[in-house]
Amino acid sequence: MRDTELYAALLKLHHPWRVREVKLDLAAERVDVWLEHAEGVKWTCPECSKAAPVYDHADEREWRHLDTCDCQTFLHARLPRVNCPDHGIRQIRPAWANPGSQFTFRFEVLLIKTLKERRYRNLAPDRNELG
Repeated sequence: MRDTELYAALLKLHHPWRVREVKLDLAAERVDVWLEHAEGVKWTCPECSKAAPVYDHADEREWRHLDTCDCQTFLHARLPRVNCPDHGIRQIRPAWANPGSQFTFRFEVLLIKTLKERRYRNLAPDRNELG
């Protein structure tokens, strides 16, 4: 299995998004994953959900994702902007950045678990004090 296929499966990406490239930097403990969309995709206005033609693409953005084997993982993408006849030029909302998405939910769960563990460790007595 190629790294792009592996990350597409791990991220549970759906059409029209796919993984274009994966770059692993072990020295920096970092994984970067570039996403792109298929050509000729019909997008909708994020305001009214009406079909709208692609106007252009925004500059590349970066989103933090859950770690991969203790390496910080970042998603990169240039999001399409549509030209809605009613609302003008609007940037689409990617599935991985929407409130309540699987990506957001998993990250929130990890943060809550981490905070609970830190709180427990801070409340637990020091082992040296137990005698």
